[in-house]
Formats: sequence, structure tokens, C-alpha cells
Amino acid sequence: MYGGLAAAVPLLPAARLAARPAQVRNVMSPQVMSTSTEEESAMDTFTVTIPAGPLYNNDEAQRLGPAIAAAHFGTFTGLWTTVVENEMSVIQVALPAEPTGETEYTMDVPAGTIGSEDDAKEKCPAVCASYGGRWNGQWKTVIEGKLSVAGCVFKF
Repeated sequence: MYGGLAAAVPLLPAARLAARPAQVRNVMSPQVMSTSTEEESAMDTFTVTIPAGPLYNNDEAQRLGPAIAAAHFGTFTGLWTTVVENEMSVIQVALPAEPTGETEYTMDVPAGTIGSEDDAKEKCPAVCASYGGRWNGQWKTVIEGKLSVAGCVFKF
């Protein structure tokens, strides 16, 4: 969904963001920022950075961050940074290591190109896991030679 991150993106506490000018970086994917804190380890969570579009100030980041994080079944940590001036910011999101809950939702997610059932069996479990879900065994090509989707089940 986001490609690969060329360099670690340092996230700053909200109080330090206003005093720091934005630095331009190449943002391509979420990255694990830490395995967990002592408090989080009881809940088995980890953090990633997620592209958030341009965020122009801390008030906007704090207002929009929770909705962006929730779209990924996560929780906004309050940390964010601009990585490409006026074009892209990233937010830090805490995700559960093992999603739990009574509610399940199934949807298709982009999976790159899948050429066969054997190819799907190899790629789709990892693709769904990268979105925080598990593969339901379904896939289809939506644009020949360019894009397939994997059926993923999400618990929350």
C-alpha cells in the first residue's frame, strides 16, 4: 500500500513540533518504530508510521490523527512529523500485535499482481497481515498484469 521507507522518520512530541522546521524525506511505507513500551507490552502492541497527507500544524494533526489511525484499526499516539513540505506528513499509530474482538469485517485490499492460485497462497497471507488482518482464501485480479486484491478478514 505504501511501498518501502528509505529512512527512519523521527517522530516528535507535539510540544517540539512547532519549533522544528519540516525536513524533506522520501516516505514509502509504514515502519516499526518500537516493539513496545512497558505499558504497551501487556497489550502486545507495536507502532508504525502511516502516511497522513499534508498536516500543517499540531492542532490539525491532533484533530485528524485519531480518524486516520482508526481507519487502520489503530490508535493515534499523538506523534507526527512532516516528511515532504506541503505534501506529506506521517503519524505514529499503535496497533495490536494480535487483533482481537467479537466483530469481523471482510474486505479486499490491494495485493500487487497475483498470477495464479499458488502465487496467491504465497502472497496473500502476508499482504493481509500487513493490513492487520488474515487472508480468507479469496483473491481476484482487477487490472490484468497490474493489480490483484486479496480478501482479508479484520477483527475489532
